[in-house]
Amino acid sequence: MAVVTKIVNLISAQALNKRKFDALLDEVNSVYNGLLMYNNVRWLSRGSVLERFVECLEEIRLFLQNEGKIEQYPQLFDVMWLSKLMFFTDICQHLNTLNVKLQGTNKTIIVMIDLIRAFEAKLQVFRNDIIAKNYKYFPYLKKYINESDIHETTNAENITEEFISVIDSSIKEFSTRFSPFKELSETVKFIMYPDVTTFHTLNFSQFDWLEIEDFEMQLIDFQSSSIWIQKFIDMRKELELIETERLTSNISKDANNKILETWNALPETFNCLKKLAHAILTVFSSTYACESLFSEMNNIKDSVRNRLTDESSSACILLKVTSYNPNISQLSSNLQQQKSH
Repeated sequence: MAVVTKIVNLISAQALNKRKFDALLDEVNSVYNGLLMYNNVRWLSRGSVLERFVECLEEIRLFLQNEGKIEQYPQLFDVMWLSKLMFFTDICQHLNTLNVKLQGTNKTIIVMIDLIRAFEAKLQVFRNDIIAKNYKYFPYLKKYINESDIHETTNAENITEEFISVIDSSIKEFSTRFSPFKELSETVKFIMYPDVTTFHTLNFSQFDWLEIEDFEMQLIDFQSSSIWIQKFIDMRKELELIETERLTSNISKDANNKILETWNALPETFNCLKKLAHAILTVFSSTYACESLFSEMNNIKDSVRNRLTDESSSACILLKVTSYNPNISQLSSNLQQQKSH
C-alpha cells in the first residue's frame, strides 16, 4: 500500500501532475477522470484506491514514463509485486462489500451477526479457491495471471502460500474479534424466536443485572400459550417482508420497532422475558449511528451558520438524526391562517 500511496500522491497531490494525468486519461478515452486519494480514516478508502489504481495501471506507467520517473518504481513491472497488488485489491473489494452491508440504520444485532458469520464462511471459500488456483472470486488476480507468465516462475508456489496465509490471518482475526457475539448468537435470537428457544441454550453471563430468576418458569408458560406464540409467528412474517424490501429495493425500515411493539404487547406476567428482550434490543450492533451523528455535527457547525447556542445546535442535530416524517399538509391545515378572524 505504501508504494501505491506514494504514486497516487505524486500524481494527485500536485496540481500540475494531476492536470497532466487527467489529460492523459482523457486522451486514451479512459472511463475514469483521475485517481482517488487514500484516507486511512474512511472505511472504504483502501479498497477504492486500489481498485482505481489497478484500473489505471497502464496509464500510470505511461505517465511516469513521460515524466522520466518510471525507474523509481520498479515494482510496476515486478510480477510478484503486481500479483500481490491484484490479490489485495480483490480482498479489499470483498471487505468493502461487507462494510457496506454493515452500514446503515435499522439493522438488528441478529442481522449484523449473520453478516459476519456469512463472511467468515466466505473466507473459507476464498481460501479453497486460492488453493485450487481457480481464482473465481479474485477477478483482478485471475485476469493478471492469465495475461502474465506467473505460473512459470519459481516463486509461484511461494506467493500462493502467502495469499493463503493472509486469508488464514483474516479468518483468525474475525474469529477472535467477534467471539463474544458467537457466544451470544443463540441468546440474541430469543427476541425473534422466543416460542422455539430452549432455556439451556441461552447465555445469561452478560445479563445477570436483569434479575430474571423466574425466567425459566415464565418461558414455559409463554411457550404453552398459542395466543402469544402466534404474535411472534406473525411478527416474523412482517420482518421477512421488511428484509426483502431492504435487499431488493434498498428500502430501510425499522425492524427494531416492529420487534419492540410485539414484546411490549405482552402482559407483565412475562416481565422476565420482556426484560431480556429489551436488553438485547438496546445492544449497539454498529457504530454507524455515532459516525453519522459526528458527520452531521461537522455539517451543522458551518461557517455560514447564524447561531452558536447549544439550544439551536441540539435542535439541528435532532432534526438531522430523527427518523420521524411529519405530515406537513395536515399540520398546516390545522393552523389558523388569518389571525384577525
